[in-house]
Amino acid sequence: MSLTIKTVRLLQRLQDGEIVNAGEFASVQQKELVAFLLQWRGITFKGVGKSRGRYFVADKALFQEICSQYDPVLKDLEAAARLASGEVKTRSEKVALFGNSKQDGANKSIKGFTILADREIAIGYLGREYLINSLTGLHIVAWHSIILPPEATVVIVENAECLYDLRWIPNVGLKVKDGPFVILCRFPVCEQAKRWLETVPNRILYFGDFDLAGIRIYENEFKKRLRGKISFIIPDDLEKRIRRRGNTELYAKQVNDGFASVSCQSSELNDLVALLHNLQSSYEQEGYCVSLKEV
Repeated sequence: MSLTIKTVRLLQRLQDGEIVNAGEFASVQQKELVAFLLQWRGITFKGVGKSRGRYFVADKALFQEICSQYDPVLKDLEAAARLASGEVKTRSEKVALFGNSKQDGANKSIKGFTILADREIAIGYLGREYLINSLTGLHIVAWHSIILPPEATVVIVENAECLYDLRWIPNVGLKVKDGPFVILCRFPVCEQAKRWLETVPNRILYFGDFDLAGIRIYENEFKKRLRGKISFIIPDDLEKRIRRRGNTELYAKQVNDGFASVSCQSSELNDLVALLHNLQSSYEQEGYCVSLKEV
């Protein structure tokens, strides 16, 4: 999948020191790129919710390095923009810009996945012991070699912001005694991660956006595959939060996009769908990074 000119322009704005609304990164490609940049500290997130959150670059040199690791074309964003816009077509032009005539701006597949934890725990991997916590993760390629503590709970988060801001854990009702919690972000969740989730004996929870699209993502990408091994987190105060700071525009857009008929096997999730339709609103998971009294 080639990088679009819109995606490259967003990166240029960040590189130029601009603070960019998180909601502008809307496509699957852009969300995967954001997850990668957040994972390796190329960008910083500030704020709550997709519509209110902001991304900015704290270290320009690190940002440029991480961009080029995601895709070598992004080492030079101006050249990448010319390529994405179709200005660069001939072999000689590609050689001049990138030193490689076959460079076409294709998004490279990210191998493996990264896990973090809400506290320091020991993970067995490739015959060795590694300590991970909320800031130091472990990148996994050989998924079959992971050994988690038996008491650990795996939590899949839908958005990268909640991978590094773990204040949501107590706010959704998860107790310290129920942990430790091993956190895995849906973007980018590769096939290796899904195969690992199928084999892991630990409890698995899903913390997603409380909207029609988020429910469909959960049902299609995870519930069908993991069945009874996974359950969707629905906090007790969700209705209060939706009434107080719900996103009615997002709900309307998703209805227009064809998500109105979403239904689920679980009666609990069908109750959630009914709640969203009743309030004609939705709630983004990043909102749980603050307590209800702060919303």
